[in-house]
Amino acid sequence: MGILRVLGIIILVLLLISLIRIGGTAEYGEAGILVRARLGFIRFTVYPRKKKVKKKPAKEKKPEREQSAPGETPPSKPGGLFSTVKEFLPLVADAAGQFKRKIRVDRLCLDFTAAAPDPAAAAMAFGGANAALGMIWPIFENNFNIQDRRIRTEVDFNRREPVIYVFASFSLTIGQAVVLGIRLCARFLKVLSHLKTRQKKQKEAV
Repeated sequence: MGILRVLGIIILVLLLISLIRIGGTAEYGEAGILVRARLGFIRFTVYPRKKKVKKKPAKEKKPEREQSAPGETPPSKPGGLFSTVKEFLPLVADAAGQFKRKIRVDRLCLDFTAAAPDPAAAAMAFGGANAALGMIWPIFENNFNIQDRRIRTEVDFNRREPVIYVFASFSLTIGQAVVLGIRLCARFLKVLSHLKTRQKKQKEAV
């Protein structure tokens, strides 16, 4: 009975821990993917992992970049290639299907910039961008509990490819985070490896 009681207590503690809600942010832009987690006052970067570098002589400290306060809309940043985002959409859909409306998105910011060489192409690109967002947005709205949102579209005549900037502030339980990590981590790394290989080949071709 002693062993069963201990096991029961351990299971109960793990269950209670799994129900604790944690927060985080996910961001995609010109600098790439950035995922951070928050547990109370503890904040840490989930991805990308920091690489160990040799210590260099101390330099004069530069003023730190201002960070958005909780609940505040983050400033717009340069977007990353839209073709990269499309590679990760199946993972987002999988997460949505796994925990329908259980993952709370406190703020979602999406800036889409269409590429167009002339006014006629600009009108088509802008219309196409809004039509695409009109089809994609209901997927987020129906599957995630979104509290606040900001969506903007524009056209850049100097770009060759459309770009997108996405920022999401979300919260979920530790149990949900563990399940998502087990379910999506391998697929995420596989897609990321594929993208890096493709980008490397493109650079070598140039």
